[in-house]
Amino acid sequence: MGNPVKLAFNGMNNRTRPENVPEGKAQNAVNVQFSNTGEILFPRVGKTLDYAGVTSSLYTNADITLFVEGGSLKQLNADNTATVLRSGLGTSRVYYTSVGGTVYFANELVTGKVKDGVASEWGTARPPRQPDCMAIQSGGLLAGNYGVVITWIGSEESGTGMSTGAIVAEGGGIALTNFPTPPSYVNAVAVYVSSVNGDDLYLYGEFAPNTTALNIGKAINVISLETQFAYPPLPQQKIIKHMGRIYYSRGSQVYYTEPHRYGLQRPNNFFTFDSDVKTIISAPPSLYVNTATQLYKITNLDADTKPSSTDPGDGKPPKLDILQKGGAARGSECADPDGVTYYYMSDRGFMAVKAEGAQSLTYDEVAIPFYEEGTSTVTEVDGLKYLTFMGANGVQNPLANSLYSAAELARGSM
Repeated sequence: MGNPVKLAFNGMNNRTRPENVPEGKAQNAVNVQFSNTGEILFPRVGKTLDYAGVTSSLYTNADITLFVEGGSLKQLNADNTATVLRSGLGTSRVYYTSVGGTVYFANELVTGKVKDGVASEWGTARPPRQPDCMAIQSGGLLAGNYGVVITWIGSEESGTGMSTGAIVAEGGGIALTNFPTPPSYVNAVAVYVSSVNGDDLYLYGEFAPNTTALNIGKAINVISLETQFAYPPLPQQKIIKHMGRIYYSRGSQVYYTEPHRYGLQRPNNFFTFDSDVKTIISAPPSLYVNTATQLYKITNLDADTKPSSTDPGDGKPPKLDILQKGGAARGSECADPDGVTYYYMSDRGFMAVKAEGAQSLTYDEVAIPFYEEGTSTVTEVDGLKYLTFMGANGVQNPLANSLYSAAELARGSM
């Protein structure tokens, strides 16, 4: 028998000799491999094992690799050993987002951040109460009513609650006692005092975290309190950076931090959706939120409250549109290397979203199972992009039944 006839082969860098391509198997495809029995295989590039262990919640960027092992957050070192950064994370999935050189992490139990290989709190706890406040005879204050509050200062200044106060006689002062004990990461206590009979609060001074008593007298105060009634972010189910804020989900609500102050959140900084939030995707200027039942698109998030002649969005509240029905697999978001396209797994199969809108990629051709949660990644090899999804707790898609298959066959699409 002579040599096989050479096939006309137009694919670039194909991994299989043309004469070995099974009949009818993607003869003109690019970067395709086949098993001995004809199944298409994904190309595998440089597979290595850096760390052996029962690990989960992997995160990696150009500077750091993080994962969870035995309920602890660990960093992979250059010699493939691991350093414990934070314990007590439990077994629930941890989510990450990176802003500059800081990685923020959270699950339903804890929050935190990692910078230069050091883990710390994400935001600073609020003092649970104010010190006891009493008027005294000396201090040089004008006669009248004064308000006083304290904040704690760690990597971020904390919020605080309602002020306490005292009515001071002419020339008197204020004595603060019984300060609450701050967490160990707090490095200073800030004391704020109002003007006489005023509602404003100005910095009186910063003091050692172990301060237990302090007398307040006459001073020139010009730095106003900006964090009153703010809170640190709470344990979460999803986190993502978007246009100068971090957004995160808890149940059916999506909260957001103050702009460029990622450890602070105001009480009213949240949106409420119809059901449990599964994915959040930042495709500037749009933010996409997929719940258990619907896909939403939010625009005009940070418009000014007053109309502007140069920005037609100013003066309008955030706009929320429902794009389509269908839930999503929690945590299945991933970004395309092009920086403008994002993917996730939904009840309608793979979805792609960009700033301008969303598109189903597989719904008309493949009845993909429904997954409770999962993870996706896009890899690019020799000019081809591969979208890979790994899901958990999948159930059969109701479209994948004999009736649906018969209808599709009748259409001639299968």
